[in-house]
Amino acid sequence: MRYIALLLLLAVFGLVAYGWLVSDGDSGSDQSTVAASTGFMPTRLDSGPFVAARPRHFKAPEVQNIVLPKVGASDVSWGAIGSDRLGNIYMGLSESYSEPRSASMVRWRPENQRVEVMGNVLQALQQANMAEAGASQGKIHSQFVSASDGFLYFTSFDEAGESDTQLPTWGGHLWRFDPVKAVWEHLLHTPEALIAINTDGHYVYALGYWGHVLYQYDTATGRVHKTEVGSVPGHVSRQLLVDGEGHVYVPKLIPAANEQGFVAVLAELDNRLNVVHEFPLPEYSDNRMSSYRGIVGFTTMKNGDVFFTLHKGQLFRLHAEGSKDTKLEKIGFFNPAGEANIPSLFSIDGEQFVMGASRRPGSEPEWLIYETTSGTTVSYPMPELADFLFFGTQVKDESGAMYLVGQHNNTRSPKVVRLSFPE
Repeated sequence: MRYIALLLLLAVFGLVAYGWLVSDGDSGSDQSTVAASTGFMPTRLDSGPFVAARPRHFKAPEVQNIVLPKVGASDVSWGAIGSDRLGNIYMGLSESYSEPRSASMVRWRPENQRVEVMGNVLQALQQANMAEAGASQGKIHSQFVSASDGFLYFTSFDEAGESDTQLPTWGGHLWRFDPVKAVWEHLLHTPEALIAINTDGHYVYALGYWGHVLYQYDTATGRVHKTEVGSVPGHVSRQLLVDGEGHVYVPKLIPAANEQGFVAVLAELDNRLNVVHEFPLPEYSDNRMSSYRGIVGFTTMKNGDVFFTLHKGQLFRLHAEGSKDTKLEKIGFFNPAGEANIPSLFSIDGEQFVMGASRRPGSEPEWLIYETTSGTTVSYPMPELADFLFFGTQVKDESGAMYLVGQHNNTRSPKVVRLSFPE
C-alpha cells in the first residue's frame, strides 16, 4: 500500500508539472499562460540614484535641451523613457501621421552626450518574422524598465481602428532589449494596445486597453498570465504601480448606479494576479472618462513606498508596508494652487522630498517640492518649460539628473530635457 500511495503521489506531481509545462506558450502568440513561479522574493526597485538633499536642490533645476536627430516621421515622445544599468537613457519616439507608422527607440549617453538610433518597431517585427501587410505600430507609450536580468522591457501599439469599445486593429507588443548587444527581442503580441509597463524585477507587468487588461511576463521562464481588472469604455490609466513588496496596483472601475456610472478603486494584486485588496479612490473621476488619464506620474522611494499623481494633480502615497487601513494615503493636490497636470515625479533623497514639474492652464510651468514629514509644498516658476508639453517619467541618470520627455509646442517634434542641480 505504501508503494501504491507513493506512485499515486508521483502521478499527481507529474500531472501538475505537465500542466505547468504545456502552459508555456510561444512568445509570439496571443495565447496567455499561467505563471508558475513560487517562493518568489521581489527585488525592491526604487527611483534612484539618491543623494542627500542640499541647499542647491531647493530651487528650480537647470534645464538642458537634448538635441535629437530626425527619426522617420516622429513627432512626440509619450513619456517613453528609461535607463539601463550602464547609465544610458532610452527614449521612444512616436509617429502620429505617417503610413505605416512605426515608433523608434533612441539611446542617449550622458557621459559624451551622444544620441544613437536603435531601430524601430516595424523593423523589429520584420526581423522576428511577424510583420503584417499594412500594419502600423506608431506608439511606444510605456517607459523602458530594467528588470533583474539586466534587460530593458517596453511595449508598442497602434491606435488604428480603435473606438471606445473596439480594440485597435494591430494590437500591442511586448519587447525586450539587450543593452549590450543592442538587440530587440519580441516577447508577446496582444489584441489590446499595451500602454504602460512596470516591474518588480522578476515579473514585468503591462497594462492593455480596453478593460484594464493586465499581463504578467515571467522574465525567468517566459510564461505569461493575464487578467482583466476592469474599466469603463474609452478609459485607460497611463500608469500602473508596483510596490516594494512586489504587488501590482491598477485602477479598477466597477459599474454602479450612481451619477458617474461607476465606482473607482485601486486594486492590489499579488504575483499570481489575485486581487488581495481594493482601496476606495473617489478622486478618480471626470465628466469625460475617455479623456481622463488616470495615474499619470509616480516615483518609488528607498523603502518601496510609491508616491503617485492622478490626472488632476492629486498626490497619494502608497505605503509598501503596514496595515490595509493605512496603506493608501491621500495627501491632496500636489500643487497648492489646485488642479494641475503633474505627470513626472522624482525624489532627490528617496526619503523626505518628492519633486515634480507642474502645469496649470493659463499659468507658466512650476517646479514643486513636497516635504513628506511636514506635508508642505513649495513652488518655483519654470518658464524654460513654457514651450514644452511634457508627459510622465521618473527617470534619472547616474549623476542624479532628471529627464522630461514630450513634444515641442511650436515645432510639433519630440522634445527631451535634462534637469540638474549643479554644485
